[in-house]
Amino acid sequence: MLSAAGVSGVSGVSGVSGTVGPGRSYGPPLTVDLRGTPGSVSWRPVDVQPDTEPDAEALPCVVLADRAGCAEFAVLQDALHHLGVPSVRVDAETIASLRLSATVGAGEANGVAGGVAGGTTGGTTDGGMCGVLDLDGRRIAPTVVWARHFSPRAMPATADAVETLLRAESWHALVRQLCSLAPASLPGNRPGRLEQLAGAARAGVRVPRTVVTTSPAEAAAAMDGPRVVVKVVEEHFVETEPGLLTGVLPEVAAREEVLRRPALDYPVIVQEYVEHDAELRVYHVAGALHAYAVGKRSPDSPWREEGEVTVTPVAVSPAAADAVRRLAGLWGMTYGAFDLLLRKDEVVFLEVNADGDWRWFEAKAGGHAVSTAAALATRTLHLAALGNAVPPPPLDLVDFLLLGARTAGSVR
Repeated sequence: MLSAAGVSGVSGVSGVSGTVGPGRSYGPPLTVDLRGTPGSVSWRPVDVQPDTEPDAEALPCVVLADRAGCAEFAVLQDALHHLGVPSVRVDAETIASLRLSATVGAGEANGVAGGVAGGTTGGTTDGGMCGVLDLDGRRIAPTVVWARHFSPRAMPATADAVETLLRAESWHALVRQLCSLAPASLPGNRPGRLEQLAGAARAGVRVPRTVVTTSPAEAAAAMDGPRVVVKVVEEHFVETEPGLLTGVLPEVAAREEVLRRPALDYPVIVQEYVEHDAELRVYHVAGALHAYAVGKRSPDSPWREEGEVTVTPVAVSPAAADAVRRLAGLWGMTYGAFDLLLRKDEVVFLEVNADGDWRWFEAKAGGHAVSTAAALATRTLHLAALGNAVPPPPLDLVDFLLLGARTAGSVR
């Protein structure tokens, strides 16, 4: 769910060295407690008023769906406001309080202020919209929908288990399908970890030797070298109750120790450990690339020893840029946080996170390059949905505007 280090305002991060890793049964786990984090529905500009007339024009608007406590969309929404782009931001914790109505499939393009054109990033191609939304009494026409960390598991539970599940799955399905129907959406496709590795290998990008197995010991026996990497097939956090997340982070383990592990009743990924000269986090934002070199002792260091982690802005090498752009195009990703290793002149692909957080990296390194790129990309898609080909403002202007936005770093 949450990528490494990206939550602001958390009420607690606990756990010490010896985290429960995939297939391990000892050591205190790392937990992130978001329970009690205040949620909200945020409109920018804040003076967007409810419409009293049933035939009032709908406001073309960017829709941002996240979860409470994440810093990225708060900064993005402020930047969009400075750039003149209306937006509404909702989170999974409070979305059930919204009053919503929408007409879908009626070819409704009338009643939209400025008009909304179809696009290829989202699902509409007929010059229309997915429908006008009445959201808490405000009529909007979504131009861009960006959903990240929007999980049904984050939605508060009720005493009725059936009602809880129905409510959570219904809201999650609505947001997911709005992403498909809107003129433009981010992040784009969400390839799974195995699809990523197989696709990268077919595209000619090196990946670590990988075995998916319920027997880590057998997989480790087939690997060379003194160390292996063990990681889960799905997300690196599990949410046992709304707001309470337990990390099941990748671990670099001694091969001899993994050889003694018992078989599991669920599959995990076992990979060769690749010796490398540098580890990179590369953000792909609508073709723009921004990279950080990351220095850390272990995969869970950003959570357990944040002060010991170094994050440095670096230029993206031609080889790394080619690999990232090729894979983003292959998977249809407008946004993605790519984790790479550099070994001499070789690029090794580890994984890409469609919800990868960026504010923590910016805060550690200084600057807001990814926030700027995200604001520019979203504005460009918004204008394209309106049939407006106005070029984006210069980067230095956006940087200046972002100085007034809430660019405080995340706790993680």
